[in-house]
Amino acid sequence: MNKSPENTKAAKTSGKRNAFLAIAAAILAVFFFLPPSEGLSHEALCAIGIFFASLTMWIGVSIDWPSLISLLLIGLLPSYGFSKMLSGSFGNSTVAFLMFTFMLVYPLSRTNFVRRVTVAFITNPIASRGPWAFTAFLFAAVTVLGLFISPSVLFVAFMPFLEDICGVLGIEKGSRAGNMLMLGTAFCISLSSGMTPIGHVWPTLAMGAYASAFGSQIDQFQYMAFGIPTGIVLVAALILVFRFLMKPEGMDRIDPRKASALKGTIPPADSSEKIILATMALVVFLWIGPTLLKGVLPGFYTKVNGLTTAFPPLLGCIILFLARPAGRQILEFREASTKGVMWGAVLMTAAATIVGATLTNADLGISAWLSSVMSPLAGRLTPGLLVLFFVTWAVVETNFSSNIVTTTVVSSVVIAVLSALPAGTLSIPAAVCMVGFSAGICNMTPAGQSTINTVAIGSGWTDARSMFVWGAVFSVLAVLAISFIGYPIAAAVM
Repeated sequence: MNKSPENTKAAKTSGKRNAFLAIAAAILAVFFFLPPSEGLSHEALCAIGIFFASLTMWIGVSIDWPSLISLLLIGLLPSYGFSKMLSGSFGNSTVAFLMFTFMLVYPLSRTNFVRRVTVAFITNPIASRGPWAFTAFLFAAVTVLGLFISPSVLFVAFMPFLEDICGVLGIEKGSRAGNMLMLGTAFCISLSSGMTPIGHVWPTLAMGAYASAFGSQIDQFQYMAFGIPTGIVLVAALILVFRFLMKPEGMDRIDPRKASALKGTIPPADSSEKIILATMALVVFLWIGPTLLKGVLPGFYTKVNGLTTAFPPLLGCIILFLARPAGRQILEFREASTKGVMWGAVLMTAAATIVGATLTNADLGISAWLSSVMSPLAGRLTPGLLVLFFVTWAVVETNFSSNIVTTTVVSSVVIAVLSALPAGTLSIPAAVCMVGFSAGICNMTPAGQSTINTVAIGSGWTDARSMFVWGAVFSVLAVLAISFIGYPIAAAVM
Protein backbone atom coordinates (compact mmCIF):
# COMPACT_ATOMS: atom_id res chain seq x y z
CA MET A 1 0.00 0.00 0.00
CA ASN A 2 1.34 3.42 -0.95
CA LYS A 3 1.69 5.90 1.84
CA SER A 4 -0.19 9.17 1.48
CA PRO A 5 1.82 12.43 1.43
CA GLU A 6 0.33 13.32 4.82
CA ASN A 7 1.51 10.05 6.38
CA THR A 8 4.96 10.42 4.81
CA LYS A 9 5.29 13.95 6.17
CA ALA A 10 4.10 12.84 9.60
CA ALA A 11 6.62 10.00 9.60
CA LYS A 12 9.47 12.37 8.70
CA THR A 13 8.40 14.81 11.42
CA SER A 14 8.20 12.03 13.97
CA GLY A 15 11.60 10.70 12.92
CA LYS A 16 13.18 14.13 13.23
CA ARG A 17 11.61 14.66 16.64
CA ASN A 18 12.80 11.30 17.92
CA ALA A 19 16.30 11.92 16.57
CA PHE A 20 16.63 15.23 18.39
CA LEU A 21 15.18 13.77 21.58
CA ALA A 22 17.77 10.98 21.37
CA ILE A 23 20.55 13.53 20.90
CA ALA A 24 19.30 15.51 23.90
CA ALA A 25 19.20 12.33 26.00
CA ALA A 26 22.74 11.48 24.92
CA ILE A 27 23.96 14.95 25.90
CA LEU A 28 22.39 14.56 29.33
CA ALA A 29 23.96 11.13 29.77
CA VAL A 30 27.43 12.38 28.82
CA PHE A 31 27.35 15.29 31.26
CA PHE A 32 25.75 13.18 33.99
CA PHE A 33 28.54 10.61 33.90
CA LEU A 34 31.44 13.06 33.48
CA PRO A 35 33.61 13.14 36.60
CA PRO A 36 33.98 16.49 38.40
CA SER A 37 37.03 18.36 37.10
CA GLU A 38 38.64 21.78 36.69
CA GLY A 39 36.49 23.41 39.34
CA LEU A 40 33.19 22.06 38.03
CA SER A 41 31.14 19.95 40.43
CA HIS A 42 28.94 17.06 39.31
CA GLU A 43 25.84 19.25 39.75
CA ALA A 44 27.44 22.03 37.65
CA LEU A 45 28.12 19.54 34.86
CA CYS A 46 24.52 18.37 35.05
CA ALA A 47 23.34 21.99 34.76
CA ILE A 48 25.48 22.51 31.66
CA GLY A 49 24.09 19.27 30.23
CA ILE A 50 20.52 20.47 30.85
CA PHE A 51 21.31 23.72 29.02
CA PHE A 52 22.65 22.00 25.90
CA ALA A 53 19.93 19.34 25.95
CA SER A 54 17.25 22.04 26.22
CA LEU A 55 18.83 23.92 23.34
CA THR A 56 18.79 20.76 21.22
CA MET A 57 15.09 20.16 21.90
CA TRP A 58 14.12 23.79 21.30
CA ILE A 59 15.88 23.79 17.94
CA GLY A 60 14.89 20.34 16.72
CA VAL A 61 11.57 19.55 18.40
CA SER A 62 9.57 22.54 19.63
CA ILE A 63 9.72 25.48 22.02
CA ASP A 64 6.61 24.50 23.98
CA TRP A 65 6.27 21.04 25.54
CA PRO A 66 10.03 20.23 25.60
CA SER A 67 10.31 23.20 27.97
CA LEU A 68 8.47 21.03 30.51
CA ILE A 69 11.33 18.52 30.31
CA SER A 70 13.80 21.32 31.03
CA LEU A 71 11.75 22.41 34.05
CA LEU A 72 11.60 18.81 35.32
CA LEU A 73 15.37 18.40 35.03
CA ILE A 74 16.10 21.69 36.83
CA GLY A 75 13.73 20.61 39.61
CA LEU A 76 15.82 17.45 40.10
CA LEU A 77 19.01 19.43 40.81
CA PRO A 78 19.78 19.39 44.56
CA SER A 79 20.44 23.15 44.68
CA TYR A 80 16.97 23.89 43.29
CA GLY A 81 14.26 21.34 43.94
CA PHE A 82 10.76 21.73 42.54
CA SER A 83 9.62 24.55 44.81
CA LYS A 84 12.54 26.80 43.86
CA MET A 85 12.27 25.77 40.22
CA LEU A 86 8.58 26.72 40.03
CA SER A 87 9.07 30.06 41.80
CA GLY A 88 12.02 30.88 39.54
CA SER A 89 10.16 30.01 36.33
CA PHE A 90 6.39 30.48 36.49
CA GLY A 91 6.67 32.61 39.62
CA ASN A 92 8.87 35.30 38.09
CA SER A 93 7.37 38.58 36.92
CA THR A 94 8.65 38.19 33.35
CA VAL A 95 6.26 35.34 32.60
CA ALA A 96 3.33 37.24 34.09
CA PHE A 97 4.30 40.39 32.19
CA LEU A 98 4.37 38.52 28.90
CA MET A 99 1.04 36.77 29.47
CA PHE A 100 -0.82 39.92 30.55
CA THR A 101 0.68 41.98 27.69
CA PHE A 102 -0.39 39.42 25.09
CA MET A 103 -3.95 39.61 26.43
CA LEU A 104 -3.91 43.41 26.60
CA VAL A 105 -2.77 43.91 23.00
CA TYR A 106 -5.08 41.28 21.50
CA PRO A 107 -8.28 43.42 21.22
CA LEU A 108 -6.31 46.15 19.42
CA SER A 109 -5.70 43.74 16.53
CA ARG A 110 -9.46 43.41 15.98
CA THR A 111 -9.99 47.14 15.38
CA ASN A 112 -9.30 49.37 12.37
CA PHE A 113 -6.45 51.02 14.26
CA VAL A 114 -3.71 49.60 12.00
CA ARG A 115 -5.34 50.93 8.82
CA ARG A 116 -6.23 54.25 10.41
CA VAL A 117 -2.67 54.94 11.56
CA THR A 118 -1.20 53.87 8.23
CA VAL A 119 -3.53 56.12 6.23
CA ALA A 120 -2.67 59.05 8.51
CA PHE A 121 1.04 58.48 7.83
CA ILE A 122 0.93 57.97 4.06
CA THR A 123 -1.58 60.72 3.20
CA ASN A 124 0.03 63.62 5.05
CA PRO A 125 1.35 66.54 2.93
CA ILE A 126 5.01 65.56 3.30
CA ALA A 127 4.39 61.94 2.22
CA SER A 128 2.61 63.24 -0.88
CA ARG A 129 5.69 65.09 -2.14
CA GLY A 130 7.20 62.09 -3.89
CA PRO A 131 7.53 58.29 -4.00
CA TRP A 132 10.47 58.13 -1.60
CA ALA A 133 8.78 60.41 0.92
CA PHE A 134 5.73 58.12 0.65
CA THR A 135 7.96 55.06 1.16
CA ALA A 136 9.57 56.61 4.25
CA PHE A 137 6.18 57.30 5.85
CA LEU A 138 4.85 53.83 4.97
CA PHE A 139 7.85 52.19 6.67
CA ALA A 140 7.52 54.61 9.59
CA ALA A 141 3.86 53.63 10.00
CA VAL A 142 4.51 49.89 10.29
CA THR A 143 7.48 50.53 12.56
CA VAL A 144 5.42 52.65 14.95
CA LEU A 145 2.61 50.07 14.97
CA GLY A 146 5.15 47.31 15.56
CA LEU A 147 6.40 48.97 18.74
CA PHE A 148 3.47 47.49 20.66
CA ILE A 149 1.84 44.88 18.39
CA SER A 150 3.16 41.33 17.92
CA PRO A 151 5.12 41.16 14.63
CA SER A 152 3.29 38.09 13.30
CA VAL A 153 -0.13 39.53 14.13
CA LEU A 154 0.75 42.92 12.63
CA PHE A 155 2.18 41.49 9.40
CA VAL A 156 -0.76 39.19 8.74
CA ALA A 157 -3.21 42.01 9.51
CA PHE A 158 -1.28 44.52 7.38
CA MET A 159 -0.76 42.32 4.29
CA PRO A 160 -4.25 42.83 2.77
CA PHE A 161 -4.02 46.57 3.35
CA LEU A 162 -0.57 46.73 1.72
CA GLU A 163 -2.09 45.10 -1.35
CA ASP A 164 -4.87 47.72 -1.28
CA ILE A 165 -2.23 50.46 -1.14
CA CYS A 166 -0.32 48.97 -4.07
CA GLY A 167 -3.56 48.63 -6.03
CA VAL A 168 -4.46 52.29 -5.54
CA LEU A 169 -0.95 53.36 -6.59
CA GLY A 170 -0.87 51.05 -9.62
CA ILE A 171 2.01 48.91 -8.30
CA GLU A 172 1.82 45.35 -9.64
CA LYS A 173 3.12 42.02 -8.35
CA GLY A 174 6.47 41.17 -9.86
CA SER A 175 7.54 44.81 -10.07
CA ARG A 176 10.75 45.91 -8.35
CA ALA A 177 8.86 48.70 -6.58
CA GLY A 178 6.37 46.18 -5.16
CA ASN A 179 9.24 43.90 -4.14
CA MET A 180 10.92 46.77 -2.31
CA LEU A 181 7.75 47.77 -0.45
CA MET A 182 7.15 44.20 0.69
CA LEU A 183 10.76 43.73 1.81
CA GLY A 184 10.75 47.03 3.68
CA THR A 185 7.47 46.24 5.40
CA ALA A 186 8.72 42.83 6.55
CA PHE A 187 12.09 44.21 7.69
CA CYS A 188 10.57 47.13 9.61
CA ILE A 189 7.94 45.02 11.37
CA SER A 190 10.58 42.49 12.44
CA LEU A 191 12.92 45.28 13.51
CA SER A 192 10.21 46.95 15.61
CA SER A 193 9.80 43.74 17.63
CA GLY A 194 13.26 44.37 19.08
CA MET A 195 12.78 48.10 19.69
CA THR A 196 10.47 47.75 22.72
CA PRO A 197 9.50 44.94 25.12
CA ILE A 198 5.77 45.77 24.78
CA GLY A 199 4.12 42.56 23.58
CA HIS A 200 7.44 41.26 22.21
CA VAL A 201 9.01 38.03 23.39
CA TRP A 202 12.73 38.40 22.68
CA PRO A 203 13.39 41.71 24.49
CA THR A 204 11.27 40.48 27.39
CA LEU A 205 13.16 37.20 27.49
CA ALA A 206 16.54 38.95 27.52
CA MET A 207 15.44 41.35 30.28
CA GLY A 208 14.01 38.43 32.25
CA ALA A 209 17.29 36.54 31.99
CA TYR A 210 19.13 39.51 33.47
CA ALA A 211 16.56 39.94 36.27
CA SER A 212 16.74 36.26 37.15
CA ALA A 213 20.55 36.29 37.26
CA PHE A 214 21.05 39.51 39.24
CA GLY A 215 17.78 40.16 41.06
CA SER A 216 17.35 43.63 39.56
CA GLN A 217 15.20 44.67 36.63
CA ILE A 218 15.89 46.63 33.47
CA ASP A 219 12.89 48.92 33.20
CA GLN A 220 10.90 49.64 30.06
CA PHE A 221 12.19 53.20 29.71
CA GLN A 222 15.83 52.09 29.83
CA TYR A 223 15.25 49.56 27.06
CA MET A 224 13.27 51.91 24.84
CA ALA A 225 15.78 54.73 25.39
CA PHE A 226 18.26 52.84 23.23
CA GLY A 227 15.90 50.59 21.25
CA ILE A 228 13.83 53.29 19.59
CA PRO A 229 16.72 55.58 18.49
CA THR A 230 18.69 52.59 17.16
CA GLY A 231 15.63 51.39 15.26
CA ILE A 232 15.04 54.83 13.74
CA VAL A 233 18.64 54.89 12.49
CA LEU A 234 18.16 51.46 10.91
CA VAL A 235 14.90 52.40 9.18
CA ALA A 236 16.60 55.47 7.71
CA ALA A 237 19.58 53.36 6.61
CA LEU A 238 17.23 50.83 5.00
CA ILE A 239 15.51 53.54 2.94
CA LEU A 240 18.89 54.86 1.77
CA VAL A 241 19.98 51.33 0.76
CA PHE A 242 16.80 50.83 -1.24
CA ARG A 243 17.08 54.21 -2.93
CA PHE A 244 20.79 54.28 -3.80
CA LEU A 245 21.77 50.60 -3.90
CA MET A 246 18.65 48.65 -4.89
CA LYS A 247 17.27 51.44 -7.15
CA PRO A 248 13.90 49.77 -7.94
CA GLU A 249 12.52 50.58 -11.35
CA GLY A 250 9.12 52.24 -11.62
CA MET A 251 9.37 54.41 -8.50
CA ASP A 252 9.17 57.58 -10.60
CA ARG A 253 5.75 56.51 -11.89
CA ILE A 254 4.20 56.30 -8.42
CA ASP A 255 1.87 59.18 -7.52
CA PRO A 256 1.48 59.19 -3.70
CA ARG A 257 -1.49 61.57 -3.93
CA LYS A 258 -3.61 58.66 -5.14
CA ALA A 259 -3.37 57.16 -1.62
CA SER A 260 -5.86 59.76 -0.44
CA ALA A 261 -8.55 57.52 -1.97
CA LEU A 262 -8.05 55.20 1.01
CA LYS A 263 -9.28 57.78 3.53
CA GLY A 264 -12.95 57.04 2.94
CA THR A 265 -12.56 53.28 3.33
CA ILE A 266 -12.01 53.30 7.10
CA PRO A 267 -14.85 53.97 9.56
CA PRO A 268 -14.20 56.34 12.50
CA ALA A 269 -13.05 54.90 15.81
CA ASP A 270 -15.87 53.59 17.98
CA SER A 271 -16.07 53.74 21.78
CA SER A 272 -14.40 50.32 22.18
CA GLU A 273 -11.34 51.36 20.19
CA LYS A 274 -11.06 54.62 22.14
CA ILE A 275 -11.18 52.76 25.46
CA ILE A 276 -8.55 50.25 24.23
CA LEU A 277 -6.21 53.07 23.13
CA ALA A 278 -6.71 55.01 26.38
CA THR A 279 -5.94 51.87 28.37
CA MET A 280 -2.82 51.20 26.31
CA ALA A 281 -1.69 54.80 26.91
CA LEU A 282 -2.16 54.36 30.67
CA VAL A 283 -0.15 51.14 30.66
CA VAL A 284 2.70 52.68 28.68
CA PHE A 285 2.74 55.66 31.06
CA LEU A 286 3.01 53.35 34.06
CA TRP A 287 5.96 51.63 32.37
CA ILE A 288 7.98 54.72 31.42
CA GLY A 289 6.44 57.57 33.46
CA PRO A 290 7.97 56.66 36.84
CA THR A 291 11.50 56.83 35.41
CA LEU A 292 10.82 60.17 33.73
CA LEU A 293 9.37 61.55 37.00
CA LYS A 294 11.96 59.99 39.29
CA GLY A 295 13.59 63.32 40.16
CA VAL A 296 10.25 65.09 40.74
CA LEU A 297 8.19 62.32 42.37
CA PRO A 298 10.65 59.82 43.90
CA GLY A 299 7.91 58.23 45.99
CA PHE A 300 5.79 57.57 42.89
CA TYR A 301 8.83 56.03 41.15
CA THR A 302 9.61 53.74 44.08
CA LYS A 303 6.00 52.64 44.52
CA VAL A 304 5.21 51.85 40.88
CA ASN A 305 8.57 50.23 40.13
CA GLY A 306 8.15 48.06 43.20
CA LEU A 307 5.00 46.60 41.66
CA THR A 308 7.13 45.08 38.80
CA THR A 309 6.54 45.45 35.05
CA ALA A 310 3.68 42.93 35.25
CA PHE A 311 1.44 45.35 37.18
CA PRO A 312 0.56 47.84 34.36
CA PRO A 313 -0.65 45.22 31.82
CA LEU A 314 -2.53 43.39 34.59
CA LEU A 315 -4.33 46.64 35.46
CA GLY A 316 -4.99 47.25 31.74
CA CYS A 317 -6.52 43.79 31.31
CA ILE A 318 -8.82 44.33 34.28
CA ILE A 319 -9.99 47.66 32.83
CA LEU A 320 -10.81 46.00 29.50
CA PHE A 321 -12.55 43.11 31.26
CA LEU A 322 -14.76 45.59 33.13
CA ALA A 323 -15.45 48.01 30.26
CA ARG A 324 -18.72 47.30 28.41
CA PRO A 325 -19.46 49.99 25.81
CA ALA A 326 -22.84 49.37 24.18
CA GLY A 327 -23.30 46.49 26.61
CA ARG A 328 -20.53 44.38 25.08
CA GLN A 329 -17.39 43.31 26.95
CA ILE A 330 -14.22 44.51 25.20
CA LEU A 331 -11.91 41.75 26.42
CA GLU A 332 -13.29 38.23 26.88
CA PHE A 333 -11.05 35.96 28.90
CA ARG A 334 -11.67 32.74 26.98
CA GLU A 335 -11.03 34.33 23.60
CA ALA A 336 -8.01 36.36 24.74
CA SER A 337 -6.40 33.42 26.52
CA THR A 338 -6.83 31.04 23.56
CA LYS A 339 -6.27 33.38 20.61
CA GLY A 340 -4.21 36.21 22.10
CA VAL A 341 -1.63 34.51 24.32
CA MET A 342 1.28 32.70 22.66
CA TRP A 343 1.46 29.92 25.26
CA GLY A 344 4.47 28.27 23.64
CA ALA A 345 6.47 31.48 24.05
CA VAL A 346 5.26 31.89 27.65
CA LEU A 347 6.22 28.32 28.52
CA MET A 348 9.66 28.61 26.95
CA THR A 349 10.24 31.94 28.69
CA ALA A 350 9.56 30.24 32.01
CA ALA A 351 11.96 27.41 31.22
CA ALA A 352 14.65 29.60 29.64
CA THR A 353 14.63 31.96 32.62
CA ILE A 354 15.35 29.24 35.17
CA VAL A 355 17.81 27.40 32.91
CA GLY A 356 19.76 30.62 32.36
CA ALA A 357 19.70 31.41 36.08
CA THR A 358 21.12 27.97 36.78
CA LEU A 359 24.19 28.69 34.65
CA THR A 360 24.93 31.85 36.66
CA ASN A 361 24.20 30.34 40.09
CA ALA A 362 27.30 31.12 42.16
CA ASP A 363 26.79 27.98 44.28
CA LEU A 364 27.33 25.75 41.24
CA GLY A 365 30.66 27.39 40.34
CA ILE A 366 30.07 27.67 36.59
CA SER A 367 30.73 31.42 36.61
CA ALA A 368 34.01 30.95 38.47
CA TRP A 369 35.07 28.29 35.96
CA LEU A 370 34.18 30.55 33.04
CA SER A 371 36.20 33.35 34.64
CA SER A 372 39.36 31.26 34.56
CA VAL A 373 38.68 30.21 30.96
CA MET A 374 37.53 33.54 29.49
CA SER A 375 39.78 36.04 31.25
CA PRO A 376 42.81 35.37 28.98
CA LEU A 377 40.61 35.73 25.88
CA ALA A 378 38.95 38.89 27.17
CA GLY A 379 42.34 40.37 27.87
CA ARG A 380 43.14 40.22 24.16
CA LEU A 381 39.81 41.71 23.01
CA THR A 382 38.69 45.28 23.46
CA PRO A 383 35.21 45.85 24.95
CA GLY A 384 34.03 47.07 21.54
CA LEU A 385 35.11 43.83 19.86
CA LEU A 386 33.36 41.79 22.54
CA VAL A 387 30.09 43.65 21.88
CA LEU A 388 30.57 43.24 18.12
CA PHE A 389 31.18 39.50 18.59
CA PHE A 390 28.01 38.90 20.64
CA VAL A 391 25.82 41.07 18.39
CA THR A 392 27.13 39.36 15.25
CA TRP A 393 26.51 35.96 16.79
CA ALA A 394 22.92 36.89 17.73
CA VAL A 395 22.09 38.39 14.32
CA VAL A 396 23.56 35.47 12.38
CA GLU A 397 21.86 32.83 14.54
CA THR A 398 18.45 34.52 14.57
CA ASN A 399 18.41 34.48 10.75
CA PHE A 400 18.72 30.71 10.69
CA SER A 401 16.89 29.61 13.84
CA SER A 402 14.18 30.63 16.28
CA ASN A 403 14.33 34.18 17.66
CA ILE A 404 13.45 32.83 21.10
CA VAL A 405 16.16 30.17 21.00
CA THR A 406 18.70 32.76 19.85
CA THR A 407 17.80 35.12 22.69
CA THR A 408 17.94 32.31 25.25
CA VAL A 409 21.30 30.96 24.13
CA VAL A 410 23.18 34.19 23.49
CA SER A 411 21.86 36.11 26.51
CA SER A 412 22.72 33.17 28.80
CA VAL A 413 26.26 33.07 27.44
CA VAL A 414 26.59 36.87 27.62
CA ILE A 415 25.54 36.88 31.28
CA ALA A 416 27.78 33.95 32.19
CA VAL A 417 30.84 35.27 30.34
CA LEU A 418 30.58 38.95 31.31
CA SER A 419 29.88 38.05 34.94
CA ALA A 420 33.17 36.17 34.93
CA LEU A 421 35.17 39.14 33.60
CA PRO A 422 36.60 41.99 35.70
CA ALA A 423 33.93 44.42 36.88
CA GLY A 424 33.38 47.30 34.48
CA THR A 425 34.64 45.49 31.38
CA LEU A 426 31.22 45.86 29.78
CA SER A 427 27.74 46.86 30.93
CA ILE A 428 26.01 43.51 31.39
CA PRO A 429 22.41 44.86 31.21
CA ALA A 430 23.27 46.82 28.05
CA ALA A 431 24.91 43.78 26.43
CA VAL A 432 21.93 41.57 27.30
CA CYS A 433 19.54 44.11 25.78
CA MET A 434 21.61 44.10 22.58
CA VAL A 435 20.77 40.41 22.26
CA GLY A 436 17.04 41.05 22.65
CA PHE A 437 17.22 43.77 19.98
CA SER A 438 19.35 41.66 17.62
CA ALA A 439 16.79 38.84 17.61
CA GLY A 440 14.48 41.11 15.59
CA ILE A 441 16.95 41.27 12.67
CA CYS A 442 15.68 38.01 11.20
CA ASN A 443 14.54 38.25 7.57
CA MET A 444 17.18 36.42 5.55
CA THR A 445 15.58 32.96 5.61
CA PRO A 446 12.12 31.49 6.34
CA ALA A 447 13.57 30.00 9.54
CA GLY A 448 14.44 33.46 10.87
CA GLN A 449 10.82 34.58 11.30
CA SER A 450 8.62 31.80 10.02
CA THR A 451 5.32 33.71 9.84
CA ILE A 452 6.55 36.99 8.35
CA ASN A 453 9.18 35.59 5.98
CA THR A 454 7.17 32.67 4.63
CA VAL A 455 4.02 34.76 4.13
CA ALA A 456 6.02 37.49 2.37
CA ILE A 457 7.73 35.00 0.05
CA GLY A 458 4.48 33.17 -0.66
CA SER A 459 2.59 36.41 -1.39
CA GLY A 460 4.12 36.82 -4.84
CA TRP A 461 5.37 40.33 -4.05
CA THR A 462 8.90 39.16 -3.22
CA ASP A 463 10.95 35.96 -3.38
CA ALA A 464 13.41 33.95 -1.29
CA ARG A 465 16.44 35.30 -3.14
CA SER A 466 15.48 38.93 -2.51
CA MET A 467 14.79 38.22 1.14
CA PHE A 468 18.18 36.57 1.55
CA VAL A 469 20.26 39.17 -0.33
CA TRP A 470 18.66 42.32 1.09
CA GLY A 471 18.13 40.67 4.47
CA ALA A 472 21.90 40.06 4.57
CA VAL A 473 22.62 43.70 3.69
CA PHE A 474 20.22 44.85 6.40
CA SER A 475 21.84 42.45 8.89
CA VAL A 476 25.26 43.99 8.30
CA LEU A 477 23.83 47.48 8.84
CA ALA A 478 22.11 46.25 11.99
CA VAL A 479 25.27 44.70 13.47
CA LEU A 480 27.11 48.00 13.04
CA ALA A 481 24.25 50.15 14.35
CA ILE A 482 23.55 47.95 17.38
CA SER A 483 27.23 47.64 18.31
CA PHE A 484 28.33 51.24 17.82
CA ILE A 485 25.12 53.23 18.36
CA GLY A 486 22.78 51.05 20.43
CA TYR A 487 25.28 49.73 22.97
CA PRO A 488 26.78 53.10 23.94
CA ILE A 489 23.30 54.56 24.47
CA ALA A 490 22.19 51.52 26.51
CA ALA A 491 25.36 51.58 28.61
CA ALA A 492 24.76 55.25 29.39
CA VAL A 493 21.18 54.76 30.64
CA MET A 494 21.56 51.44 32.49
